[in-house]
Amino acid sequence: MKLKRSISIALTAMLTMITLTGCTNSKGSTNSRIENNELIAAVAYEPDEGFDATVGGHGSMTRVFFSTLFKRDKDLGMENDLATGYKVSEDRLTWTVSIKEGVKFSDGEKLTAEDVVYTYEKAKESGSSIDLTVLEGVKAIDDYNIEFKLKEPQSTFIEKMASIGIVPKHAHDDKFAQNPIGSGPYKFVQWDKGQQVIAEANEYYYGEKPSIKKLTMVFLDDDAAYAAVKSGEVDIASIPGSLAKDKVDGKKVINLDSIETYGIEFPMQKSGEKNKDGHPVGNDVTSDKAIREALNVAINRQELVDGVLDGYGAVSTTGLEKMPWLNEDSMLKGDGDIEKAKKILEDGGWKDTDSDTILEKNGVKAEFKLIYTEGKYRQELGLAVVETAKQLGIKIELEAKTWDTIESEINSQPVLFGWGSGDPSELNYLYSSKVIGVGVPWNNAGYYKNEKVDEYINKALQSSDENEAIEYWKKAQWDGQTGFSTKGDSTYAWLVNVGHLYIADENLDIGTPVVQPHGGRILDNITEWKWKK
Repeated sequence: MKLKRSISIALTAMLTMITLTGCTNSKGSTNSRIENNELIAAVAYEPDEGFDATVGGHGSMTRVFFSTLFKRDKDLGMENDLATGYKVSEDRLTWTVSIKEGVKFSDGEKLTAEDVVYTYEKAKESGSSIDLTVLEGVKAIDDYNIEFKLKEPQSTFIEKMASIGIVPKHAHDDKFAQNPIGSGPYKFVQWDKGQQVIAEANEYYYGEKPSIKKLTMVFLDDDAAYAAVKSGEVDIASIPGSLAKDKVDGKKVINLDSIETYGIEFPMQKSGEKNKDGHPVGNDVTSDKAIREALNVAINRQELVDGVLDGYGAVSTTGLEKMPWLNEDSMLKGDGDIEKAKKILEDGGWKDTDSDTILEKNGVKAEFKLIYTEGKYRQELGLAVVETAKQLGIKIELEAKTWDTIESEINSQPVLFGWGSGDPSELNYLYSSKVIGVGVPWNNAGYYKNEKVDEYINKALQSSDENEAIEYWKKAQWDGQTGFSTKGDSTYAWLVNVGHLYIADENLDIGTPVVQPHGGRILDNITEWKWKK
């Protein structure tokens, strides 16, 4: 959500001509890149703040330039990266992590425990987008062992250690973000702002050596990126489903498994309260459970998959369909049922008493905004929901906002969010009442409060590891009597799980990528990528 600068189509086309030099003969230029093991990849967004891993994550760019202590494997499990292992104390407040010996940064300097300590201290101090409020302190036991002290047990702390790239203490200064040094598979070479980032294979990298020796990441939006791949100026780019069925000579479409899910978060309490910034909290319509249940039942999600996603995706009623912590009992059975939805509303006291096609209850009209932000599919999904709601007598006004302007209404109007990190602690940020008003504004923006759900989430966080925590994550969804899912409080109307599609040169082999989270992590397995010669 931090990477927000999208380049307009016209400007992008101009930059493509400037940046991708020597491409007048696109086939020849592609062959040259194949022979020299070079690659040009289009990425949609550019991190305005630069590439400092202590300030925030940068998606796949973190994996390109930096190492992390741990990383998600291809089945969403956890595996070592820099780390060789870890231990957790009996009180679950102390994590001791051991790291590999002999690792070097891209400038040839050794990476030791002091660099890890420095990284985490700076990340906590900076207020990084990666939440480290649970970290009490960190210290080096010796050159290759680090001790992390937590304020309270948190089974998902390992996810933090899989997200923060390690920076060198000796070289981390006020210019670092513009010229980063890391221990990942590539070393930073050049950043032409608004255009591209160039990287070369890191000769000191401790892991699998990349076959691609030069990697150029150009900042192009979908339309410009698609055109650039078709012409041979770019080798791989993300595309929407609407373009995936087009046949392009010499190119292929890659459809990757994804856990990216879109859903509507409902304000859960009546209006009247204000948040710490003085903005309104609550909504007199969506706080009524009948409204939330009826919309969940009425929305035909398969039509959304077929129509909006062009078939490249799947129905989602939980936001968790591909997660190990999914409680299958929480899944909604049978949607797209308009008549059942109307009955729910009628039983809930919603009626059209003045024949204006909009339901009302106790003098309150069934109408509200649905806010969405930039990103693929969101407007189309929102429009489809508006039309479904209209059939029920619910009037929804669809409104686009940016992440800079959404905060004034994020707690009082439903928001169409995209989620899916592969991290179970996401459930804490979406559904725990303890995060309301803490950290980023989208943490439990609906002001959902359920003591039993809070109890299960706390037990999950206080478990010794993610496997032990799964039982409690499942109960928070539905324990037979309550939960945050559609079986319980219907806090969200989840819609679809989005497939991640790419168009690429037919000679490019990208190995076996990780399951793609929200926003995509196509470059996470970049060391496996190679040209077929």
